Amino acid sequence: MKVSLTLPCSARLEPLTYTTHPQFLIVGGLRIIEQWIIRAGEHEITYTGPEQELRRNDLILRRLSIGELHLTKPNAEVNPCIVPNSANIRRVLAYVERGVNVRCGGEEVVKVAGSKDYVEDCGIELIKGVWDIVRINIDLLGETLNILSRIMGIKGPLISIDSQLSGSVILDYREGPIAVIGTVIDVPAYVRGPALIGPSTYIAPFTYVRQGTVTYGNVAISGEVKNTIVDLGTRKEHLGYLGDSYVGKWVNFGAGTTVSNVKNTWGNVKYLGYDTGLRKMGPIIGDWVRTGINTSIMSGKSIGPGSHIYGLVPIDVPPFVIYDGYCGDMVEIDRGKLYEIIARSVNEDEASYAVQIYDKTSSLRVNVKRGSYRIGCRQ
Repeated sequence: MKVSLTLPCSARLEPLTYTTHPQFLIVGGLRIIEQWIIRAGEHEITYTGPEQELRRNDLILRRLSIGELHLTKPNAEVNPCIVPNSANIRRVLAYVERGVNVRCGGEEVVKVAGSKDYVEDCGIELIKGVWDIVRINIDLLGETLNILSRIMGIKGPLISIDSQLSGSVILDYREGPIAVIGTVIDVPAYVRGPALIGPSTYIAPFTYVRQGTVTYGNVAISGEVKNTIVDLGTRKEHLGYLGDSYVGKWVNFGAGTTVSNVKNTWGNVKYLGYDTGLRKMGPIIGDWVRTGINTSIMSGKSIGPGSHIYGLVPIDVPPFVIYDGYCGDMVEIDRGKLYEIIARSVNEDEASYAVQIYDKTSSLRVNVKRGSYRIGCRQ
């Protein structure tokens, strides 16, 4: 059977899905579509969406020469917000093989072409919000790395592919395996598994990489990083803490930027008004975000794509604004300036895509001031 991950579930994963389809989000070390590829057995995982999504969302499996993403029409669609662990995927594929559609409440979970048979099955665990990506990441990462080890015939807790690690790197496997792919780590650093260090990752001297850290590719990290997914091109080259968070593509952290992942009351963190059930959760940061030096982001905050943030950030920040936490000011970023910044820092294709998203998200900025902006409080 040919299976695609195309049933709707984007709204619950904002702001990440303003720029990235759910199947290309990362959880447990790989993009969701990759998690299905390594667990699908004889089934084919297909993709028929825009080529731009494929260009923007590199797949680590290609670097490892594992599996294949088929560009053919599917026989069945599944919900990309299904938690992509082995037990869930086996259960879903069993329904696909039988030609049975699945719902949970009003939500479609499995839709088989030409089938009119439906069952209700809420035992298939779904990602209910971005906080669930943080919640399941560590356990799923451990399971995924064990599967990759079996596929590649690697024994032991270290997956090292096209990588070099100096004797000054301490690898701690007590809580899970570690994968280092296409990266040279030649400085003193401590890496605690489970963790995945993706291609061309730069790790600064004396960095503490804690369990659940995923640097997907062309990423720079420094300071302390824990249970955080960092997508392509993001730079965190300076000291600061980043924990229990998700960071999109092409984000730049100014020196001294740090995040909170826990409340002083030790109560559950809320995200966009929802009780996450988590005591520890940092911010969810969209693509192309820039932070100024010494920026501090409070726990559970949503930072929309393309925004520039400064100072203390105790609020959710919409896409494509400048938020000055020193003065509490917020101004919409100029559309032309946005293109210029991203063309200069990434490339023109990425800048054109950012402008498309800017236009699509304009309704989220209807009450935001417009005009030029300079950092600093005005009397």
